Amino acid sequence: MIFAALPIDPQAIIIFIAVIFAAVKALIERGQKNKEASPAPLVEDEEGEIDPYESYESELQRQREEMGIPPPLPVRSQAPQLAPTPKVSIIPAAVKPARHKLSREEKAALENLRLPSRRARKESIISTKARVKAHLSSPTAAREALLLAEVFGPPKALKTDVRF
Repeated sequence: MIFAALPIDPQAIIIFIAVIFAAVKALIERGQKNKEASPAPLVEDEEGEIDPYESYESELQRQREEMGIPPPLPVRSQAPQLAPTPKVSIIPAAVKPARHKLSREEKAALENLRLPSRRARKESIISTKARVKAHLSSPTAAREALLLAEVFGPPKALKTDVRF
């Protein structure tokens, strides 16, 4: 065979032949469809020019009749006339927005928020060294140290077998 000598995958050849058959089938179906329904003639206006919008509308109308769709409702060419609105010449006075008045409790809470807290001042006075010393002297610090040594320490395979 001719194809046996070519370095082409046999599955690719089969797919290529299937695509060719599909294209031929589509062309045959298109030809049969064109024989059944001839396209609508193009609409010419008074000057002899073809108007694509009119051609489009006539094609839509033909398709609607084939499918049994009722024609669309007519569109009004002009907007309905509204009664003119009377012009008001009165300029409203500038209105100041009403300010919310705070109760005694709300005022006290606001003052407490504005005052610097004593706790924040006390924490800022304590030095970092004192905080570290206080933390390391707590019982939880020993647990944290063991956990961190396991997590960040060397892997088990690299540890020496030292038992206490």
